[in-house]
Amino acid sequence: MIRFAGLAVVLDGSGAAYLPDHAMLIVSDLHLEKGSGAAARGRLVPALDSHDTLARLRRAVEAWRPRCVICLGDSFHDGAAGSRMAEADRAALASLCALAEEWIWIGGNHDPHAPDFCEGARLPELRLDGVVLRHEPGEEHKPERGAPEIVGHFHPKARLKGGGYGFSGPCFCVSDDLMILPAFGAYTGGLSCSAPVLRALHRNEPRLFMLHGGKVWRVA
Repeated sequence: MIRFAGLAVVLDGSGAAYLPDHAMLIVSDLHLEKGSGAAARGRLVPALDSHDTLARLRRAVEAWRPRCVICLGDSFHDGAAGSRMAEADRAALASLCALAEEWIWIGGNHDPHAPDFCEGARLPELRLDGVVLRHEPGEEHKPERGAPEIVGHFHPKARLKGGGYGFSGPCFCVSDDLMILPAFGAYTGGLSCSAPVLRALHRNEPRLFMLHGGKVWRVA
């Protein structure tokens, strides 16, 4: 468990963050139906990402039993993703949402509004104990001012090198006033935490917690 802006946060090996004091589970960037969207454009990829992503999310929800689940945007890959979702996956999502007392969909740049069949509240952002939860850092976010934020959007990754080998993986990127969650979706790429666009957002050198083997490892 770590502390972020006064909040106790458990970084889960699935890529979710759990706030025990609020019984709240946070995930970001599910990108449901990214596979079917790619297949519709002629790319030869299995359209099974939603099934996998929802199964992993169910395991995380069942493990933590949160009162509230927050999806931090880009839960669906595009505006037509809901119409492409198979009935079995819609049913799986509905039963998943029923496991929590409250389910909140934060709008993202890929999905400003969750499909109509999704249960739960729809918000542009949520404020919790002085921390803003949104999809991407707000326009007012500067390293020298602004409220602390928990965001997604960037799909952060870290890379390790040693012994002539290299390894990269999704990670939590956490500084004093900004926590960036890894992408939870099965078909999501990533942006290096050393990329200038990410480094410029942080007030101080961020801590990096990489996901590997179902666990979280501090790597920087």
